[in-house]
Amino acid sequence: MKKLFFILTLAYSAQVQAQTSRLDSLWSDPSIEQRIQNGIEKNRKGDFRLHIPGKGKKNVEIRQISHDFDFGANGFMVKEFDTEERNERYEKVFSSLFNVATVPFYWKTTEPEQGKLRFDASSPKKYRRPAPDLVLEFCRKYGISPKGHPLVWSNPAFAIPDWLPKDTAVMARLIDKRIQQIAERYGNKIGTWDVVNEMLSKSEVEMPANYVLNAFLSAQKYFPASTRLLINEQTWVWQRDQGEYSSYNLLIENLLAKGARIDDIGLQFHFFGEQFYKDVLAGNTTTPQEVFRALDTYSKFGIPLHVSEITIPTLPYNSEGMAHQAKLTRNYYRLWFSHPSVSAIIWWNLVDGTAAKGEDKWNGGLVNNDFSQKPAFAALDQLLNKEWKTSLNQTVSGNDLNFRGFYGDYLVRIKQGGKTIEKKVNFRKSGNREVTLN
Repeated sequence: MKKLFFILTLAYSAQVQAQTSRLDSLWSDPSIEQRIQNGIEKNRKGDFRLHIPGKGKKNVEIRQISHDFDFGANGFMVKEFDTEERNERYEKVFSSLFNVATVPFYWKTTEPEQGKLRFDASSPKKYRRPAPDLVLEFCRKYGISPKGHPLVWSNPAFAIPDWLPKDTAVMARLIDKRIQQIAERYGNKIGTWDVVNEMLSKSEVEMPANYVLNAFLSAQKYFPASTRLLINEQTWVWQRDQGEYSSYNLLIENLLAKGARIDDIGLQFHFFGEQFYKDVLAGNTTTPQEVFRALDTYSKFGIPLHVSEITIPTLPYNSEGMAHQAKLTRNYYRLWFSHPSVSAIIWWNLVDGTAAKGEDKWNGGLVNNDFSQKPAFAALDQLLNKEWKTSLNQTVSGNDLNFRGFYGDYLVRIKQGGKTIEKKVNFRKSGNREVTLN
């Protein structure tokens, strides 16, 4: 029996190794790697010039302190842990990687009883659904940009309140009222919103006719013109149904033709399903070629893309599974970051054991429940805080320093004649590439 078990173990290990080798070969394909490298260099970096008045040699140290690109996660566990120490650890870990937080605005939990809104920081607690004002306090504290999610979703388990009437005409008026209320309170505080979520999934709730279009029209009416309005859809929709005539592609085309202003297109990236994840590891699905093809398809609208929700599991939950998660995290992030149309990449659950009901089994966090770092955290930290941040230190004889770097905010420290001056400068992709330091 032991001999048989040993043979089966060897066979399984050989199968896993063969699958991993195929996956590695797909990602190491020279054409894929070249496209990723070229894309990052072309789309995420620029040539900058600092003009530094004054005669003589100067020592100039330049250090990038933030990204122009949006890297985020959901903020559903802000103030949701059992001790203040764990809450503080969550905030520190979150802010060490991310500059965007998705704020929960699920109708079911922001208005559990009709007319009783859970917006204020002092609102009664609901697990994984901190009051929006609490998350906004966290965002202000750490200089993080908030993203509201979602205004409308037809899911009865997470979004549709139990009290909502079944009469679709009444429902339509209440949806419009909800969007107006949120816009009045948060329109000048949150600049990015998922307007409608997962509209192509079969709903157990009968929704009003044209509710997706009308949600966008209401958002356009009530929110400031500068607000970015998103459509957001599940992984399987774009992953299994690709091409010009895919359901999501046609829906977006239809909405735009009817006057909806879609400012960004959301593409979820949840690896839910054991067989699906095995197929990913085997290189049979969601390959780099397929992901590039999907991004290229949706980029034809000329609208920025959000990789809006990411769950890469740790399966099995051991060193092998953690190594797989780290490898996939690094590979996909590099691909997404390289694509010219992608403007945001948002992980979903930062900490294991804090996912929605039924999803904890995937262990899709970047850190364990005790906040110890998983290899995937280290892989992402390496990219976001090291490889994709520019720093240099050199002596300048003249008045100009030219350098190439990633778009973002920089701290410039100039030393000359025993004096040190520090300045913060911004090099945005859509902004000025030359800065004169006074």
